[in-house]
Amino acid sequence: MACGQFGRQPELCVSMPAPDLAAIDQGEASARAGLGLHHLRYVLAAAEQGGFRRAARRLGVQQSAVSRRIQELEGRLGAPIFERGPQGVRLTSAGEDFVRGAQGAVGELDLAVDRATEAARADHATLRVGILAGLGGGVLQDLLRQLVAVEPDLALDLVEGGAEVLAAALGQGRLDLAFLLTPPAGLVSTPAWRERLVIAVPIGDPMTEATSLCWSDLAGRRLLVVEPIAGLVRDLAARRLGSAAMLGRAGAPASLARLVALGQGLGLVGEGDACRATGVVYRPLARSFLGFDAVLGRRPEKPVVRQLLALLPGVA
Repeated sequence: MACGQFGRQPELCVSMPAPDLAAIDQGEASARAGLGLHHLRYVLAAAEQGGFRRAARRLGVQQSAVSRRIQELEGRLGAPIFERGPQGVRLTSAGEDFVRGAQGAVGELDLAVDRATEAARADHATLRVGILAGLGGGVLQDLLRQLVAVEPDLALDLVEGGAEVLAAALGQGRLDLAFLLTPPAGLVSTPAWRERLVIAVPIGDPMTEATSLCWSDLAGRRLLVVEPIAGLVRDLAARRLGSAAMLGRAGAPASLARLVALGQGLGLVGEGDACRATGVVYRPLARSFLGFDAVLGRRPEKPVVRQLLALLPGVA
């Protein structure tokens, strides 16, 4: 039996780490002194170059700006950092201690910036897509295959879950987008595609002789559906048959096909998720479709999201 099944269950329990109070306290002394990053860079440049003029040239600023900021810092610290002389400047004992600490601080800050930049690049190169549990074959697989063909470095993170779970993840900004049958309120969505509903029929059933089926053909028959479309099928059956349908549920299209092959009922599934199975054939259900919407998550939109949306066939 072969059918497209992919994804992982999202971990939706979010625990926020307690703030690092020690790290917060570490910044109080520099805050009280009005110490900024520019002070550190001016001091380090002057110490390295041995003079304010050469430091200013190195930093691309006016010498007066370097001199003024360093004097300002010395006044706030209550101790000189440099000894001035006709040949330039040299560090005082207090200045040497300050520079050692400043070098470490600036180095750690640069490292933190580099790490954050790399993390942002990695996130930018990852597309997090939500799919309904038990669905996701057919059109969606073709769309993602096209996207990866033009973006070979793209990493796909496919998150499988129920409609409510995926809607929550979208609202919390943990998914870039998801494909749902009913778009949740408050989120941006656009029609993505529609798929024909098909009926899985066991070999030997008289319905296999038909090239297509109508809802009236299903009257009195037990219908098997996968969970994501159960509500939709129930509503369609009530409108088309005028009575409640006898519904059984399967966890996935593959399970549905097995049950049909065992004579447990007729199966209803989207055409893209119709699994090949021994003892089962599929027939289209007239004038019956599943309409999928692309729903955007509450997070900055990535260019690759726009690329994927441009590939959508729509519902025309």
